[in-house]
Amino acid sequence: MSSTTPAMPAAGNGYAWRNGYLLVAFTALAWGINFPIMKMGLAYSPPLLYTTLRMVLGTITMFVIARMMGILRMPHRADMPVVFSVGILQNMGFITLVTLGMQYMPAGRAAILAYTSPIWVVPAAALFLGERLTLFRALGTGLGLAGLLAIFNPLTVDWHAEGMVTGGGLIVLATMVWTAGLIHVRRHHWRGDVLSLIPWQLLSSVVLLVPLSLLLEDAATIRWEPAFLVNIFFSGAIASGLCVAAQVGAIRSLPAVTMSLSSAAVPAVGLISSALILNEQPGVPDLVGFCLIGLGILLVGLADRRQARKAFRGQC
Repeated sequence: MSSTTPAMPAAGNGYAWRNGYLLVAFTALAWGINFPIMKMGLAYSPPLLYTTLRMVLGTITMFVIARMMGILRMPHRADMPVVFSVGILQNMGFITLVTLGMQYMPAGRAAILAYTSPIWVVPAAALFLGERLTLFRALGTGLGLAGLLAIFNPLTVDWHAEGMVTGGGLIVLATMVWTAGLIHVRRHHWRGDVLSLIPWQLLSSVVLLVPLSLLLEDAATIRWEPAFLVNIFFSGAIASGLCVAAQVGAIRSLPAVTMSLSSAAVPAVGLISSALILNEQPGVPDLVGFCLIGLGILLVGLADRRQARKAFRGQC
């Protein structure tokens, strides 16, 4: 999930549709498939060490990409607070909590819960940034919460099932941590190029994750088998590195409502790939919850699009 908000083209202008759709398709497929990949990876490694290896590979990949693009440079001093904020909250915090939560629940359900983040942004932005809670945003938030309730219906969920509360709670907490980071990002006035800052954001998460994971978990328990090496390469270099750069390109190429659809596409791919790879069978509550959350994300995207159009007209 992208944590950046680079400058967007004005509504209806400057969109690179073909490239944008290709990038969206790539990120949706890779991030969706990464949920069952992570689930399988946890059979080889403890969760914190798995996250650390993933972030190390993602960091190396992003430094290579930035170097090849000629944009690798030290962050401006004014951007340092958001570098650490994104690194600690949206990279380290979000990914670590999701990985911990996936120990206790199916990968497909984890994918749905992890992508409720756009829903939490609406009330947080209204509370901390003074953004208007429009009808579309309110409806989108309501649908998202209804989807969450469908998945964790207090009347139907088996609360005695091992890890049910722990796993779901950790992933919902992850979405709130991600939202807190995004609020800081929205308030920040960028001095440097967003893409050039991503390697440093990832590096800041690695600096904290390495000692923390080595302190709390035993590296000797990692099973360094060929299947694990392929697994961690995909989750690290592809999902945590290449996909992040692709998402920034997509954000710069497509309107907000299209990006909202891509946010709903990731858990859809997560559900399907988990069924194909792990033989998971999503229940009716999962499917209903996914549909409600996806529709909520779309309505929030429509609201953002309307706001962008009004802002553009006001500049004319």
